[in-house]
Amino acid sequence: MKTCKLDSISFEENGQKIAYHYTVSNDIKEYFRLDNLYYVLYDKDVSAVPKSLAVIPLLSNIMPISWFVGFDVYIDELDETFYNSLKILKEQFIKFHPEKEIKGTLHVNNIVKNQIDGTNTSLLFSGGLDSYDSLTRNYHRNPYLISIHGADVAIDDTVRWKEFKKFNEEEEILDLSRLFYVESNLREFYTYKVELLADLGWWGAVQHGMALLGVLAPLSYLYKFTDINIAASATNEISYSWGSSPLIDENMKWANTKVTHDGYHLKRTDKVDGVVDFIQNSDFEIKLRVCYADERKGYNCNVCHKCQRTILSLILSGADPKPYGFDVPDNFYELIFKNFGEDCVMTKGLKYQWTCIQDKAAAVDTFFVLKDKDKEQAYLDKFISLDLDEIVNKNEKKVKRNQRRKYILRQKFPGLYKVYRYLRN
Repeated sequence: MKTCKLDSISFEENGQKIAYHYTVSNDIKEYFRLDNLYYVLYDKDVSAVPKSLAVIPLLSNIMPISWFVGFDVYIDELDETFYNSLKILKEQFIKFHPEKEIKGTLHVNNIVKNQIDGTNTSLLFSGGLDSYDSLTRNYHRNPYLISIHGADVAIDDTVRWKEFKKFNEEEEILDLSRLFYVESNLREFYTYKVELLADLGWWGAVQHGMALLGVLAPLSYLYKFTDINIAASATNEISYSWGSSPLIDENMKWANTKVTHDGYHLKRTDKVDGVVDFIQNSDFEIKLRVCYADERKGYNCNVCHKCQRTILSLILSGADPKPYGFDVPDNFYELIFKNFGEDCVMTKGLKYQWTCIQDKAAAVDTFFVLKDKDKEQAYLDKFISLDLDEIVNKNEKKVKRNQRRKYILRQKFPGLYKVYRYLRN
């Protein structure tokens, strides 16, 4: 029988680290790095948190694996609200992935009813456009902000994480006394076999909504926040399955908490408009950090497609991208069109993002001019006229095949990959 059993939970390193000690049956060991058991390290002492809540970070990460692989999980105690939420979440994944056989059951000895006596607000904070949009719209609520090392920035990438914290410290809009840093190996406690369960998209398509929110459970108990927010990365116009959506995030509940998938009604261009409007009507400046490219120097790399879309959105909002953390390349508009060339890959998600910007470009009368208004207007007219439907899913199979090959090689030879990344940096 395929099983995972939680043997114990311990609070270590002055109560700041929650360590989970679990064993798995031989037939599922290939999915776990048993020499790197899951843990969460907070910058606060969390040892006063009841174990029925302290177990939530682990279950938020391990239960999706249980469902997709098909093994049972055994634990001693769990919060009642979260126990019921997991049943709903499992059903959502069944609907999202009808081609998969979603099974696996959670067994709990003791169901505990918890109550958090408070109404404080919290927000997961990455420094990107989505989280800054949520912060500016909820600024009046003075939310606690939580940044997680191990999500976008790998745990062993201490350089990027030091930069991230330094950038936060430079932002006057951030109340550092209400900003918490959390470290978790939430992307490293399992093997590449888990990634293969979702065609190399496990983190994005399945894991990240539950994983990031689950880490907040111990902090919510200590700091009495029951209003929890995670910034939306898409809108209801997106139909493909994704690991963070209202149907996932807003069913992540424990005790008397409520999670909001915040900004779901806004396109990315709307978010840029909102942030620009907030900054223009306040005394703050902010630096958006939208990419984590290895070649990035400073806030952003300025050349990847995500940087390009954000820069162009700022331009169409009438804003100079530089104060927002971007050094616009001299060949910016030429770079834009490389996304639509012969070798491009245009997924439905990418097509949606570019279409939103096309609509914005067609709707505005003015834009921020980098150098030459007439030349840049000609580029925008050409961009507006692109038929993106012609290139959706182009080269997709070839690229996915190459990505799968590279991923497996990287997992089997991690030492060589670290050398490669060091040399490239």
